Amino acid sequence: MRFDFYVSAMSVSDLHGGGLTLQRVLGDDLEDIAYFIHVNRFGSDIPISPKFQSRSIDIPSLWDSDIARKILGRTLSAKLSRMPVMIKLHSKHTAKVIKTRFGKKRELHALICPQGADAINAIHQLKKVKRVKYITWVMDDHLLQYVNGVWQYPEFVENIFADHLRKAQHVFVISPAMQQFYEERFGVSSTVLFGSSDRPEDAPEYCVNKESALRIGYFGAVASWQHDALLAVKNAIEDTSTKLDIYSGVEEFPAELQSAEVNFKGRVAPHEVQTTMLDYDAMLLPISFEDGLRNMSQFNIATKMSEYLACGIPIVVVGPPYAAMVNYLQEHNAAIVISSNAKDDIINGMEQLRSEALIQEILKNAETLVNTEVGTLPMRKRWSSVVNS
Repeated sequence: MRFDFYVSAMSVSDLHGGGLTLQRVLGDDLEDIAYFIHVNRFGSDIPISPKFQSRSIDIPSLWDSDIARKILGRTLSAKLSRMPVMIKLHSKHTAKVIKTRFGKKRELHALICPQGADAINAIHQLKKVKRVKYITWVMDDHLLQYVNGVWQYPEFVENIFADHLRKAQHVFVISPAMQQFYEERFGVSSTVLFGSSDRPEDAPEYCVNKESALRIGYFGAVASWQHDALLAVKNAIEDTSTKLDIYSGVEEFPAELQSAEVNFKGRVAPHEVQTTMLDYDAMLLPISFEDGLRNMSQFNIATKMSEYLACGIPIVVVGPPYAAMVNYLQEHNAAIVISSNAKDDIINGMEQLRSEALIQEILKNAETLVNTEVGTLPMRKRWSSVVNS
């Protein structure tokens, strides 16, 4: 299927999980997208892969512009850009740009990857002036918030989002938990599709470390979604022989994570990630325990989970019991799961890496998952079966 355009806040970048997911799952189908349209400055701050640059169109909000940030400051600019009236104005402008780009073409085909209100509202406005057939793929639901034990959407956008999902030709979601939630909340059926990864060639057989100091690796962002879980691990391994190496593109490593047991290694190129993983006894998968980030923890599956499963090294996941990745890995017995941020629980969980029988079973299950679910071929088949139909 050929798409006239792709719309999202995020670009098809080489530098973040969503961009890598699109490239791995869609593969050559990305060549069938005429334009990549980014509806806020996130798409240019983490720019599109150079091979798609000539088809890239950035449409940031007025308040996201460099001039507005310079005059008003980043905090006020960001606050203004999130106001409902500003989102509506920006969405109308985005719809006008898209309409003009395609002239008199009566029906448009699109792939939408909504994260916040911008892309959803832009398509809502475009549908008023053009016939649009679209597939939507929700990788992050940043609109959803957990407040006083209840899931809430902003009033100005929930009905628009519900309409967006219900009128899509097909809905892809990032996790089984999100699939269930959208079914219950909106009555929408969907297909689970998340970031894929394949086993590295000629990977050596994993040997359980029964006596030496444990070496744990973490590859990914050091942001709010990971921060408190990383801090819990850091506090747990302090004054022990266990070492944690963190590979991340963050410009400044948080001072509170620094210790003799934690080493910041900087960014590693995507094609070098899996070979670097092979140097460790385990991969750490930290997931926030904070209620303010529950929309991410409970519903999101990060691309690095598939990369970890494919590398042939055991995973230690530290996150709340409701987290999508905790449940997925626990269900398939494919990781050491620590669903607590207590020091003793983390230390005891790490010690399970010494059990040869347990680790062999976990790695066997992980390999099965790569072959049947999280590998590039199985995920691409899910995508193709929908698009080709």
